[in-house]
Amino acid sequence: MLKRDRWRLIVVAAVVLIAAAVAFPIKGKVRLGLDLRGGVHIILQAKGTPESPLTADSLERLLVVLRSRIDQYGIAEPLIQREGEDRIAVDLPGVEDPEAALDLIGRTAVLQFRQVLGESPRVPAEPIRSNYDSDDQFKAAEERWNAAKNEVEEYVKQMEEAVKTNPDMLVAKSESGSAYLLGKMYVGGGDLTKAETNFDQFGKAAVSLKFNPEGAKLFDEATAANIQKQIAIVLDNVVISAPVVQQRISGGEAQITGSFTTAEANRLAIMLRAGALPVEVEVLENRSVGPSLGADSIHDGVKSGLIGAALVVVFMIVYYGMLGIAADIALAVAMLLVVAAIIALKSTLTLPGIGGMVLTIGMAVDGNILIYERMKEEFRSGKTIMAALDAGFRKALVVILDSNITTLIAAAILFYFGSGPIRGFAVTLSVGVVASVFCNTVVTRTLLGVMLSARKNAIF
Repeated sequence: MLKRDRWRLIVVAAVVLIAAAVAFPIKGKVRLGLDLRGGVHIILQAKGTPESPLTADSLERLLVVLRSRIDQYGIAEPLIQREGEDRIAVDLPGVEDPEAALDLIGRTAVLQFRQVLGESPRVPAEPIRSNYDSDDQFKAAEERWNAAKNEVEEYVKQMEEAVKTNPDMLVAKSESGSAYLLGKMYVGGGDLTKAETNFDQFGKAAVSLKFNPEGAKLFDEATAANIQKQIAIVLDNVVISAPVVQQRISGGEAQITGSFTTAEANRLAIMLRAGALPVEVEVLENRSVGPSLGADSIHDGVKSGLIGAALVVVFMIVYYGMLGIAADIALAVAMLLVVAAIIALKSTLTLPGIGGMVLTIGMAVDGNILIYERMKEEFRSGKTIMAALDAGFRKALVVILDSNITTLIAAAILFYFGSGPIRGFAVTLSVGVVASVFCNTVVTRTLLGVMLSARKNAIF
């Protein structure tokens, strides 16, 4: 074995060991995309209003807010992209609670602290026949309930009539069903600097808020003017709570309490930190991709890849003999490098990405075939085995580099202009190109140098 072949062998061994350490065990290390892991695909349509018209700038700000909310929610490798002039596609891989995710990205999250001018009585629960001993008792209960309901509805109508004459007023209902007549807004979500999930004195989930200096001043003035009065905390025109102010609050901090779980409080905190959506959105499509479908995709993709690889391995051994064995070993190293690179780069593997890995198999073998055919030509011209080896690699190198560089350029274009699975394919293809070139020019060259150094007879 020549000295240079020894160094190549050391380099190859080191690369393989590092790649194996990164890749194994593979389970749980590879990030899977929506088509393989399952998740949620959502189409949103932005809707402008006279107060918040739909513009190119507002649509870009909408994308920024959505991305911030999703990133804080902890979803790995989401896809958020524009579709046309007013639509946004959102892919959320691995989401186990689609409704929670939809609530997170679909709510405008406009927060307001407003003056409470009036509150309607609550409509009592509708009577149930099984709770009464006779039909007469049940009928009487129904009449009382209808009367109470009509009274509340009439009270709400009066509130709505008052709003028509005063644009600063607002009628908003609470989650419990009560209606509030709200006056001027004291402070809004735009003055927030911090929103975190915590717990109140009763151990219930809550959201603590902190205002900027301007917001702290406004909140201080609002609480000072409303001691022993209610201030409504309103989110998207829904009253979350309307606590009675016990004392002046001058620290610029507040707390939102309500009948929500810890997860709901966490989503609310995320929405408030990320900011309100600049325009309203409507959900046009909400489609879930089940994990079982993703598992079937993985199974089919891996199956097709293994069948293709097996056919390539058999062909190379049958047609090239010992040279084919070297090519097959180099192919295995190339696939190991691709998997290790995907894990190291924290890239997301998609179904098109599996297609890119299968394509890598063909590209790696194609490079070896070019090299072997050049070696045949050189050997038939009268050169020794080792001389034919050197000349074959030297002459094939230019062709291999040209073809792979053009493929890299195409992959770069796909990555820049594509999105989601297309980007996954581009990343996998790029990694596969680099791995195949390395294996063609270094791994195969090293293996053949070791295998042919002691041979004197023809092997073609």
